[in-house]
Formats: sequence, C-alpha cells, structure tokens
Amino acid sequence: MKRFLTLMLTLVFVLGCLPGTDALAKSSRMNDGVPVWDETSVKEYAMDFIHGHDMDRLFGYYDLQIRRYMPRETYAAMLSELEWMTGGFLGFGTYRTYQETELKTKTHVLHLCMEKQDLELYFTHKDEEDDWEVMAVEFAPAEEQPVLDDEQEAEQQYAVDAAAKSNYTTLEVKVGSAPYLLDGILTLPTGASPTNQVPAVVLVHGSGPSDMDATIGQTKLFADIADLFAKKGIATLRYDKRTYTYGGTMTAAEIQALTVEEETIQDAISAGQLLLQNESIRQDRIVLLGHSMGAMLAPRIVSEADGVFSAMIMIAGSPKSLLDISLTQNDQVLATLTGEAYDEAAAQIAAYEEQIKALKRAKTAEAAKEITIGGVNGYYFWEMMQVDTTKLISRMKLPTYIVQGNADFQVSLADGIEAYEDALGSRSNFVQYKIFRKLNHLLMNYDGPVSAKGTIAEYDTPATMDTVAGRNLADWILNLGMTSDEE
Repeated sequence: MKRFLTLMLTLVFVLGCLPGTDALAKSSRMNDGVPVWDETSVKEYAMDFIHGHDMDRLFGYYDLQIRRYMPRETYAAMLSELEWMTGGFLGFGTYRTYQETELKTKTHVLHLCMEKQDLELYFTHKDEEDDWEVMAVEFAPAEEQPVLDDEQEAEQQYAVDAAAKSNYTTLEVKVGSAPYLLDGILTLPTGASPTNQVPAVVLVHGSGPSDMDATIGQTKLFADIADLFAKKGIATLRYDKRTYTYGGTMTAAEIQALTVEEETIQDAISAGQLLLQNESIRQDRIVLLGHSMGAMLAPRIVSEADGVFSAMIMIAGSPKSLLDISLTQNDQVLATLTGEAYDEAAAQIAAYEEQIKALKRAKTAEAAKEITIGGVNGYYFWEMMQVDTTKLISRMKLPTYIVQGNADFQVSLADGIEAYEDALGSRSNFVQYKIFRKLNHLLMNYDGPVSAKGTIAEYDTPATMDTVAGRNLADWILNLGMTSDEE
C-alpha cells in the first residue's frame, strides 16, 4: 500500500500554487457549458473520465488559469495511469460533500469501486452563484466498499448518455484509384474543422483479405481504434483491403504477379494523400499505423509516400520475414504433439522448410515464381525479402512507436519487438518501444475458454481493444512534436 501511495494519482491545481497568482486572483468565468455540480453531474463526470469520453469537454470545465498552466495531455495521461493501477470500474460507493466558505469552494467525495484498488474521487469546484469552474480533481486510494450503484445500471446509463453526446462523425470515402477503388470510413472527432485541425491516422491491415474494421472472428480491431482515437481528438481513415474487395475477380495472372506493393502499399499511400486534401486534418500530423504484416510493411509505405506521413506506429510486427515467423509458429505447434500426429506434422514441416530454403536461394524474380510455398506463389514472399525494413527505419529517422502484447501467440516477443530492438540498436533514439502485459496479437485481453488460448480460436470470443493500450497509442500521437516541458 505504501508503494501505491507514493504513486498516488493526483491532479491538484490551486491558484495559490501557480506563478503570478496575485494578478490572476479573479479569473474570467467560463461560458455556460460548465454544469451545476451535484451528485448526478459529478458521477456523470467520473463516468465520462473513466471511459475517456470527450476529454476536451471535461478539460474545458477547469478554471481558465489552471488550463493555461496544465497541458491538456497531462490531464488525459492521468487516465492511463489510473486504469493501469486500479483496473476496471465496478460501480459507485458512498458520496458526500463539504464546503470551504473562505475559499468559496465545494468538494464532492465520490467513492469509486474498482477491480484492483478502490478510489476516492475528490472533486473541487468554485462555489459561487455564477461560477462553477473546476479547481482540482484528485484520485486517492481508499478502503474497499460494496457497490451501491449497480455496475450494470451505471454502465447502461452511461451508454445512453454517451450516445446522446456524439463525440465523432463518420464520412464514407473512396480510397485508391480505378480499377481498384475501395470503400473507406473517415472518422473525425467532433469539433474538427479548418480552424481546429486534428492529427489523423491511416490504419493498415495485416495479412490476408480484410474489411475496413479488420474483422477477425468476433473482433474488430480497426473499428475499436477509430472509436478510441476519436475520443482523444484524433481522426482515422480505415478502408477495405484490395484483396477483400477484388480478390475474387482477379485473374490467375494478376494473382501470380501480386506483391504487397499492389495488395497493401499503394492503397495505404492513397489513403494518406486523401487525408492531405482534408482541411480539418493537420498535414504535419498524419501518422501511419500498421498491424501485424501492416506493421512489417509500414517502413516501406512511409518511405514511398514522399513525406505524407510524419510518424508511424507498428503493432505486433517483425523485422523478420513472414516465412521465418511461420517456422517459429510451426515449432510451437510441433511441441504440443505426440505420437503419429507428431510424426505426420514433422514430415510436413520438414518439406515446408525445404521449400523456404529453395526460395531463399532464388536469385531472380523468375526463379522465385517457379516455387510454391503453402499454395502461394514464392515471388510474393521473395519480393518482401529483398527489403530490409530496419534499414529504412534507421534512414528515415521518423518518430516510430513499436508495440506488442506479451500474450501474442502469432508473433513471439523474440521475433517481434525484441528483434526490432536488436536490429535498430541503442542509437535509434527516435524509436520507442512498449510491451503491453497480458494482451494478445490484437492488443486485446483474452477471457475465453482455456482450450482456445494461444490459438486462432481466441478471436472467436468477443473482445475489444484494451482501452489502456489504445489511449497509450493516442497519447503518443498527441505528444508528437512536443518538447519535454510541454509534455
């Protein structure tokens, strides 16, 4: 408990602590958007904050002078720390208030029942007839209490209220060019405009045909990212993958000649160029976010995009080839087998390894096209092997965030984030790394049948992107270009 107290999550700003307070003794009052604070509105504030809903609006409730000295990013970053230390919200406990008449303030003390550690929310605001601006918000550890307001009831009410407060708009767009136009969705945070430009992110899929939501089983990673980012004030552009829309109509010759250039890279660049044309988007804050194979291709996309992208996020990728990763996966599967099943699988894997060795010996594209691996033309893999993406990262020197969950069964940490660290070395100070505990390949927390854990069947259990991870990525984008003082 003592360690937790040293890390206590507080955000307390009083005018007496700010520089030049005499001159700021009487601040101009906010516009009519500040609520009259009572038990209902404070609970509503707590629910909005816990869910990361419309953080700009919540930040706007603060006293003007406090907002001048407290970066909005500092305020939002507290949420990630809060979730990491306390876990999810369970419900409300007790509620009380007290007033400090000399200071003309009122404090609401609301108990929050959390998964790991209960909290007391101390919510202090001005207590004047025409001035209710927020002065301080503090989260302090508290003894466990039973839930008084049922979680389900509170969550249902939050859902109703959140639906009424639209925090983003969606626009249907077309990505790419004929004959391969793709359906897409541009998600814009509320308030984004030519006079209030926002950062934007292009979302790039992993391997195989995929829709714009990146639907796998009962999961929709890209839809989750769009929702989480919009709540943090970041636009996203997602779109159907070319092989998802047109794969069934491609000729055998087109499939034979297909590379990731046509499958992924060209359309990702087109998506970035589409964002450049939108007046509500900051042209110097267009970020590429690639997942899985999209992460592996991210350096190629950015390097070919002629300055469209200012940074990149690489989720669950690898600097190794797809085939090398598949060999690791095969070894993991083999380790779980015995008897005849082991012998049969071992023979298949040995033949597969020989195909890969033959492809690696290929010196030309024509030679690669004569080899088939797992039913796929060898040229598809060979073409990717010709590009060292870590050298591209080192050459471009753009802000890069490489992240992965430590429960990723598709890409091991050794093949993924650790391999990037080894290849890029300590001199790449423009690269940051993050491992998220207990999260899988989709940065989701699997909570389904034990028998499915560590297999593709994980994705048959409904799940959403971990909110802490999503907000961490969003905060990294929002902090781009800031100095250490501004952060």
